[in-house]
Amino acid sequence: MIPEPADMTARRLHGRLLIDPDQPAEPGWIDVADGRIVDMGSDTAGTNPTPDRVGEHDVICPAFVDAHLHLPQFESIGHDGRPLLAWLDDVIFPAEAAWADRAVATERCHAALVRLRRAGTFTFAGYLTAHPHSIDAFVAANARVGLRATVGQVLMDRAAPDPLLGHPIRPLDPPDDPRLRLSVNPRFAVSCSDDCLQAAARLAASGAIIQTHLAESAAECAKVRALFPEDREYAAVYDRHRLLTPRTLLAHAVHLDDAAWSLLAARRCVVVHCPTANTFLGSGLFDRDAACRHGIRLALGSDVAAGPDVAMPRVARAMIEVAKCRAMAGAPDVDVPSPAAAWRLITSGNADALGLPDAGRLAVGATADLLVLRTPFAPDADLASRLLYGWDDGFIVSRMIAGRMAPE
Repeated sequence: MIPEPADMTARRLHGRLLIDPDQPAEPGWIDVADGRIVDMGSDTAGTNPTPDRVGEHDVICPAFVDAHLHLPQFESIGHDGRPLLAWLDDVIFPAEAAWADRAVATERCHAALVRLRRAGTFTFAGYLTAHPHSIDAFVAANARVGLRATVGQVLMDRAAPDPLLGHPIRPLDPPDDPRLRLSVNPRFAVSCSDDCLQAAARLAASGAIIQTHLAESAAECAKVRALFPEDREYAAVYDRHRLLTPRTLLAHAVHLDDAAWSLLAARRCVVVHCPTANTFLGSGLFDRDAACRHGIRLALGSDVAAGPDVAMPRVARAMIEVAKCRAMAGAPDVDVPSPAAAWRLITSGNADALGLPDAGRLAVGATADLLVLRTPFAPDADLASRLLYGWDDGFIVSRMIAGRMAPE
């Protein structure tokens, strides 16, 4: 790990820079000051007083961005054998109910954030619990970790145990930490009445990010049709409540027809593909090609704990594998994303989807959330592919969060 200099105002990092995953990582340098990249180049000469050299083949890249996860669910990873709705009842709702104790919430939130930091994910969009104090627990926990996050209290008023219902909705008071944003998170239409969805829309009217789930499983879709018979399909429920906006992150979208895709495109929503979650729960294989045909903005999420893997490179690999499985199963005209495209999605692509153009990239002005990777192979033209398919969290030998070196 690179030691901290006495002067935290500026430093220079030397290594192979993974700027564009379609191109080789070439030797270069990055100057960091006040938490941002202030200069970079391929010439190793410079006057910065605190140069930090990494190994000859070490790669400097942006930290990962996760567009969908659940912080209260990290301790529930791996409970297999149940479809979505039964899994929520048997595993997830009891885990989230434990956050009624603020001390437990803070402790478990901190453990989840440390796990994300260890995996190289320094920016994410996620869910807390229905308890208003879950926001306070998150703020307290993240003060010791320093990740960049868009999080929100889960809004729900039915189809869950009583301890998770009836909680007041917390106002979206801006956090003191500029790296934190509060979002509006109605869980999904099954657990939200019309009143709850209307309250969510009012809360989001100020321009907040909206996070929710859409058409993850066939059984879920059938339940939504029964609960909202006046709406043609699932996405129309959210549209009627003014929840489909350019700031809306819709996780899954596995079971949609052409009309629903057209509606999401018209509203310019972001769809967050969660491949490891969809296969773990047996929910289905996401039709990425349909999304692309309709011009949908796409992001990628681990969806912990339905997704059993925190590491975004393995989630990106799963996206490629889902596309290959669809092609092998006979789906027509499948466009299998390249490893470089997948790597780009878990960095700058997800950052753009979250409205954070200064995250997930090596560029002057970008936030200095950086990883140093040391691999058993020399960087070559297939670096993105070899990283994705051979990923080991042990590749990460140093972590920089907002310009400061972080613990391992």
